[in-house]
Amino acid sequence: MQRSLFRYTTAFLLPLLAVGLVLTGCDSTGSNGGGGDETATFEYPSNNYGAETVTNLLAFELGVRVGNATDNSESALLDRYEGNADDITIRAAQDLTTEGQNVYSDIQGGVDLSSQVSTADLLRGNELESPDSPNAGSPVNTDELLRYYFQEAGANNVGPATSNGIVLSQFAEKMLLGTPLYGQGAAILSDFANGNVSSNRAEQWDAAFGYFGFPRTLEPFVDYEGGGEGLADGPARDIDGDGVDLTSEYVHTWAAYAIERSATAEANSESPSNNFAQRAFEALVQGRKEIANENYENLSSRAQTALDAWEATVAVNVIHYINSMEGNLEDASGTLEGPQGDSSGDVGEDAWGEAKAFAWSLQFYSRDALRSQDLNNVLEDIGNDPPYGEMTASEYASDLQDATDILADTYGFSDSNVAAW
Repeated sequence: MQRSLFRYTTAFLLPLLAVGLVLTGCDSTGSNGGGGDETATFEYPSNNYGAETVTNLLAFELGVRVGNATDNSESALLDRYEGNADDITIRAAQDLTTEGQNVYSDIQGGVDLSSQVSTADLLRGNELESPDSPNAGSPVNTDELLRYYFQEAGANNVGPATSNGIVLSQFAEKMLLGTPLYGQGAAILSDFANGNVSSNRAEQWDAAFGYFGFPRTLEPFVDYEGGGEGLADGPARDIDGDGVDLTSEYVHTWAAYAIERSATAEANSESPSNNFAQRAFEALVQGRKEIANENYENLSSRAQTALDAWEATVAVNVIHYINSMEGNLEDASGTLEGPQGDSSGDVGEDAWGEAKAFAWSLQFYSRDALRSQDLNNVLEDIGNDPPYGEMTASEYASDLQDATDILADTYGFSDSNVAAW
């Protein structure tokens, strides 16, 4: 049986996408989303997931604001976290001409992230030290950690990182990507995969689609041959010419990661195709169409396909940021040193924070093959903070390689893709 450690809440039920083929005739437009694409049509047959879209947008905004906390009070951060953002301007829409979506309530009002975040204790959270946790040495959950970081950044002007090297902006956004976004979406798809959904199928499937953050059509957004990160022209594109709709015409963060990791694998001639984004999107589209036709025969397998692709994206993110740290360690020798001047230290604090937060995401859903002890070992190998003054570069590189090996073996990733990511 699949493991889901956090269930979705019924109150909400609630940037890189992929098609894995050579794209021709895609009219690339400017950063404002373009003026419509006459050849494009929406593939996903619904846009009834406004609450999930707002959840994505608020997670992004909180990450940005925590990183610039000298201009943001603790109360401003909490307003966005606790459901008081209805009349606040959407940060992601500031440079876009949208379809009348200027403040959050234009999409969906009353979205409270804090009510959706898991209260399960974080694995090895009790190992965090006093600058990094409100209860050093004691269990801590995501909600408690986020509130502490909002206070540290917004009220106490700590930042961009704690004295131990934990970058607050990375933790704020990436932990919200783990819960509620991944945790909620994966729980819904897991229920479908296990045949445990017998009512409100359309509503629940739409919520999972919204949490994942795909737009409703793929090809105009994707370019795997441009040598970039998979997006043809940024996360927004005005498909119908009415202004960008942030629910239907925008690539949100998990979908963006799926495309970026897929683009790397698709460009790797030494490894078989591994197109997470295409598999997930096509399964979600087909499943939703089958729900509309009351044809549920293949719904379990559609959900499992999308879920496996999403989980693999989470695991690849951990590997990607471990690779980034290992690249930094190649230039280091002796005992690791922290940031000096404009440097980010021998480890790379942003990369460390992303690897740690994404590894924690796997706590909220992972397949049985990734045993709890395996995930505990990955988190232990990454550490409780960048190990400045505690380990040599070679020692830490060895630990990080152990974490990569666990994930690569569990998910069956090829050696060449692991190196490329």
